[in-house]
Amino acid sequence: MNTVIACGSIKPELEKIKADSKLVRVKYLPQNLHRNPNKLKSVLQNTINNVEANAEKVILGFGLCSNAIVGIIAPKQGLYIPKVHDCISFYFGSSKKYKKLFKKYPGTYYLTKSWIINKKDPLGLMEGEYTERVGKELAEETIRKEIENYKYISFIDTAGDNSEDYLKIAKKNAEYFNKEFMKYEANNEYFEKILFGPYDEPDFIYIKAGEKVLQKEFLK
Repeated sequence: MNTVIACGSIKPELEKIKADSKLVRVKYLPQNLHRNPNKLKSVLQNTINNVEANAEKVILGFGLCSNAIVGIIAPKQGLYIPKVHDCISFYFGSSKKYKKLFKKYPGTYYLTKSWIINKKDPLGLMEGEYTERVGKELAEETIRKEIENYKYISFIDTAGDNSEDYLKIAKKNAEYFNKEFMKYEANNEYFEKILFGPYDEPDFIYIKAGEKVLQKEFLK
C-alpha cells in the first residue's frame, strides 16, 4: 500500500477525496510545524523512516515549504514530492495555473477552510496567538504590518461542509484589513494525484533511494 505523508493543512481535502479507499494510507503532520522549518524537517524525516518498512511507495503532501524538505533523505522506495513551492498550487490543480494567477494578481493572501479552522487567517492570528502573546493593540499593529504589502485577501472554496461560513470569515478579514476580496473555486486534480498518482513530471519530483532532496530540483 502507498503511504502519503501530508501537511495537516490539506487534510480536509485529501480525506474527502480518499473516502474509504484501501489503496493508500495517509499520515498527517501538524500544520504549525511550518513555523519551525528545522523541526518540520526532523519530524518529516523520522516519519519517512518509520513508514519505510511497510510502504510500496512513499509520497509527500508537501512542497518546498521554506526549504524545510531540503536535505531530506529518500527511503529505500525512493520519494515522490509535488513540484511546488507551497500548498496553494494544490488547490488550483497545478503549479502552472497558480503561477498564472500569481503573475496576474500579485500580493494575494490566500485562505482555505483549513487555514481558517486552525485560526491561521489574519483575524484568527490577531485575536488568538498574537493577542495572547503581546496584547490586543500590539497584536493588531503587528498583523497589519505583516500583511501591508498584500492587496487582496482571497478564499479558495473547496465546496466542503459549511463553506459559506468560511467564506464569510474570509470576507470579514478583507473588510477589516481594507483589502480587496476575491474568491476562487478549488480544483481537486493535484490532490487526487497525491493520493492515487500518476506521479509523473512535471507535477512530481522523484528522489532515488538514499539521495537527498535538493532545492535546485524545484527551480528547474
